[in-house]
Amino acid sequence: MRPRAHISALPDDVILLIISYVEVKDIISLRKTSKRFFDMSKLRWVWYDAMKRHIIQKGLPIPAATVADLKALDAEHLEARTVHATKFHNNWNSPRPVSKKAVEFSAVMYTEEGHGQSVVTHVSFLPGRNGKYLVTVIGRVLTCWEVPLGESEAYPVAEWIAATKIEQVVMNDDPHGDTVLAYVSAHPVTPGVVECRALSFDKFHGTFTCRMELRAHRQVSTPLHVLHSDYLVFGDPMHVCYLSAPTMVKPMGRTSLAEIPENAILAVKPVNRYLLVVRQRTFEVIPAPVWKGVRAPYSTLITGTGIMEMDIPASSAVVVVRQVFDRLEDELPDWPAEPVTVLSRYSDDGFETMHQYDLYQNPKAKAQEDVKDGAHPGFDRLPCIFPSQYTRVMSVPPSCCDLRVGPTGKGLWTETRNMVVRHAKNPARCLVGFEVRSADPEGMPKEKGKVAGPQAPYVQRCQDVLYARRCNIHEILWKKYIITATALEDTVGRIAVGDVTGKVEVLDLA
Repeated sequence: MRPRAHISALPDDVILLIISYVEVKDIISLRKTSKRFFDMSKLRWVWYDAMKRHIIQKGLPIPAATVADLKALDAEHLEARTVHATKFHNNWNSPRPVSKKAVEFSAVMYTEEGHGQSVVTHVSFLPGRNGKYLVTVIGRVLTCWEVPLGESEAYPVAEWIAATKIEQVVMNDDPHGDTVLAYVSAHPVTPGVVECRALSFDKFHGTFTCRMELRAHRQVSTPLHVLHSDYLVFGDPMHVCYLSAPTMVKPMGRTSLAEIPENAILAVKPVNRYLLVVRQRTFEVIPAPVWKGVRAPYSTLITGTGIMEMDIPASSAVVVVRQVFDRLEDELPDWPAEPVTVLSRYSDDGFETMHQYDLYQNPKAKAQEDVKDGAHPGFDRLPCIFPSQYTRVMSVPPSCCDLRVGPTGKGLWTETRNMVVRHAKNPARCLVGFEVRSADPEGMPKEKGKVAGPQAPYVQRCQDVLYARRCNIHEILWKKYIITATALEDTVGRIAVGDVTGKVEVLDLA
């Protein structure tokens, strides 16, 4: 009898070829079988190849690194980042997502006599810090916390105390920007006037530094829409404030859109060279105030616009711009090759729905720019193609609110559900996850002799809730829930939840 063939009899190059076709969890399992496979699974080539196949090609972010950093990482760091990103993605799409670890702490750091407050009105992760730093707002106190991965405690790093209660905070969505956030609060003396400040963060000294201060009437300077790089967009009609020298404020967009009834601004999102402004009834595309370090001329901020009108007003909206993580920043086109998705929530005749709109890149658009004077492209042709109608529509419960979305397309909203705990059904405030995914041509049937065109992205909900907290019936009746603020960091897979008692929970999903 001939001896039975065994995988260990294969040469190393064949085994490495087999490893290049298996999943990350199979590589981990293979190393437990023998010392030979253990040594082979520790090779740098194995994890460099796994990083490209399972992370980069799927459009997933690389935790605490970029594509340019991969050549400098050793096998241990490549393995840690690949395993972490894979665990988060698989847990997010599993039938029952669970938090691997939770860090809970009290965010109450400062109270005044007779004016003590404990309601967490805002939580946000600092962009580009891989979920390590969390900003909380309680009353007029803004605090930055360090919540290291794998640790069980949170540490206060910096604190800023405003003169009055902080009403709104926006984070800088550019991780390379010097200014990290901007907030608005009422003027302590003059009624009807608000103060807007932009702060930078020095983690070495543990301090916030004021980079810009603006005082104006509330109707002009609120609300804050977006902080990107070195400019802040606020108000309706919109204005832009440049934070770096020379500091100046300029109007932008069409002021006539603000005069249309039920047409308030719902979301403003930088899309490479442009700004996409989503209102209740209109979509507007404007040249970005700054692109690659060059400020836009004043004339293009006012006249260079493209508009799409809707039939019914939306109540909330979020813009999804999926980043391509294997592309260098200098190679960014004027408009992304992947479609930009807008999710708008509507209430019509008692039906609560979420509409999906996809804005594709216009292949006929050519930027007409003058390098010498830094002119932005003209608008003879829009950079994107406005859809004639929504791509998809899905029903949502009336309690759906607080949409959050990250650059990978993962997002969440808050809603009330009946959850079964210990054989008893109770109302609970839940975080429902979703993901805006690009259509996979490999998973779709192809017809012979027909070239497949661009497929529309689709919104896939998580099969179960990401987080649930039981609520009392009076919270539902008065619509004053114990959960007051949420945040999502989809690079490393973290969720932050703040409540009315001053407690903050940071959940690790990887």
